[in-house]
Amino acid sequence: MSTSSGPYHLVVIGGGAAGLFAAVNTARLQPEWKILVVEKTGKLLSKVKVSGGGRCNVTHACFDKREFPLYYPRGASFVKRYIHQFFTTDTIDWFQQRGVHLKKESDGRMFPDTDNSQTI
Repeated sequence: MSTSSGPYHLVVIGGGAAGLFAAVNTARLQPEWKILVVEKTGKLLSKVKVSGGGRCNVTHACFDKREFPLYYPRGASFVKRYIHQFFTTDTIDWFQQRGVHLKKESDGRMFPDTDNSQTI
């Protein structure tokens, strides 16, 4: 990702978890691209830092694609469409490849093993 001036190959609007995920993965696939992430608050990942009581609930430790949407009742139909492309195991692997190890709580929620959202 570039901090230099444009033109850019990709401009990501929103510096939250999804925006940064898109930017990081695009940069990996297209290393020559200039990418700009624009966040209206000026603070990237600000909601991530406070999520899960400051620990950042990353995903749910469910490895059954039929059962997984049940943990996201407000977004079940959305989740059903995409879990075949990027599922729990993919999420865990993605973080591990970047040196972030996740742990499972007794209720199935997964957090960084540091219990600190700053790790994310």
